[in-house]
Amino acid sequence: MKVAEKESKNLVQQEKTEDSNLQDKKDKKRDYSIDLIRVVACLSVICAHLCLQVLNTAYNRIDWSRLLEKSFLKDGIALFFMITGFFLVNGRSYKKIWSGTIKKILLPSFIFVLFTQAFYPFIVNKESFLYCIQNFNVNPMGIIESILKADVSYLNDTCAHLWYIYSYIKVIIWIPILWLVCKETDECKLARRIMLGFGIAKLLLQDIQRFFILPVIGEINILTIIPTEIVYVLLGYELFVHKDKLKNNKKLTIFTFIGFVATNLIKYRVEILYMVVNSLVDIVGRPNFIEWEYTAFNIISGLCLFMFLYSIDIKGEKFKKVLLWISNKSFGIYLIHYLILAKIDLYKFEKIEKFIFELLYLFVGMIITLILSLIILVIIEKIKNLFLKGFKLIFKKQES
Repeated sequence: MKVAEKESKNLVQQEKTEDSNLQDKKDKKRDYSIDLIRVVACLSVICAHLCLQVLNTAYNRIDWSRLLEKSFLKDGIALFFMITGFFLVNGRSYKKIWSGTIKKILLPSFIFVLFTQAFYPFIVNKESFLYCIQNFNVNPMGIIESILKADVSYLNDTCAHLWYIYSYIKVIIWIPILWLVCKETDECKLARRIMLGFGIAKLLLQDIQRFFILPVIGEINILTIIPTEIVYVLLGYELFVHKDKLKNNKKLTIFTFIGFVATNLIKYRVEILYMVVNSLVDIVGRPNFIEWEYTAFNIISGLCLFMFLYSIDIKGEKFKKVLLWISNKSFGIYLIHYLILAKIDLYKFEKIEKFIFELLYLFVGMIITLILSLIILVIIEKIKNLFLKGFKLIFKKQES
């Protein structure tokens, strides 16, 4: 018996060693620069939602310093789509892509929607958690309408950020077409560049039309066939093709950082002009000029930020582990952080006026929101693992 036990322990130890070796190989191959970009994108989204209103409701005027802050915080979603493009041709089948999307994106999002509907009074500080349990209420018709019409307005305001899910699904639907053009043949390159040209030209025309009335030309409508999300995915693929030129490139680090700062300062100045032209009429509710999907400036800004982060030489094993850990939880952070901000109720900070205090508020708020989101995710993971262990024990008892 002792010999059998020793052999069993040796086999277990051998399996653990093999698994550890496989994990080490994966870690060595892993591109930690992408993990850095994913984490920065996540933090950028948190800060964009934390940022106080440009039209300061406490003083009923435009706060230009807040506009400046927002100008630098609108590339998070663009980075996420470029990461998707970066891994567009990683060998996964279309079936596996959909399987992963359903398990890692759609299912968590659906659970999130159910939770926000059932506990909405608690989230917005109107009722207790116990009250929500006793008066459990969801809106199935609202969920169905939201899915069918791809519009989050049928849900509730704590789900406003889920528009990204619809955009992401749009990209997934486009993937078979993108695979056709994302090859390094002359024909595919030409087709890809035409698609990129159409997408960028559409944004340029939209930018010009904000200030000048252009004649209506029916044929120009063809430019709108390429969604902005697809433009970013294609740019992500282009970055993947040239990744060896970007990696650990010190000159590129400096150049792209300057490009990122300069582009956003220009965007800020143009936004000021745009707001003055439109005066204060309907600033609340209209699409801001600075939003990620609306301008050609964001294409340049997003590209510069991606290349800047990718060109950084990442060192330190502990830092890499922390980066990887947070990166793997980025979608969970994206979902949960919005609930934390709704619970805190950011309106109470609207009276902050000085730029330095606004920056302090953003930094402290970002760190607190990130930590709380991670804590909640760890707790959820522990609960999920306990349930899975419980189910396994039940099945084992039934089999025996």
